[in-house]
Amino acid sequence: MKIVAIVRFLLIIVIPAFMMWRSYKKMGEEERNDFMTEVTSKRFAATYGLVALSFIFISLHPIFEFAWLKTGSAMFFSIGMIVNCVFVWLYASSKWKAVLCIISALIGIVIFLWWVTK
Repeated sequence: MKIVAIVRFLLIIVIPAFMMWRSYKKMGEEERNDFMTEVTSKRFAATYGLVALSFIFISLHPIFEFAWLKTGSAMFFSIGMIVNCVFVWLYASSKWKAVLCIISALIGIVIFLWWVTK
């Protein structure tokens, strides 16, 4: 069973990483600088970085079978989505759109936590 989990982890991580690396190599110098500025920003790390880290942890759980991987994944996903909701609320052009985004993020948190704990 661990072989299947390892192959799944490699497919989930390696293929998108290769595609992003290939796209990065095709970018011009200015686009690369803009990309690196965006990726290294605190906002990106606090939102999408934590969500991505949670998916890495949850895909590592079947391989190593540590309980803290599920707990850490749930914690990182929840924190990332809550911080994303705060940023959406602060920078939204319309508060109605922000409310809809926040409601969908909260539903996503509940579904993810239910899925992790089952």
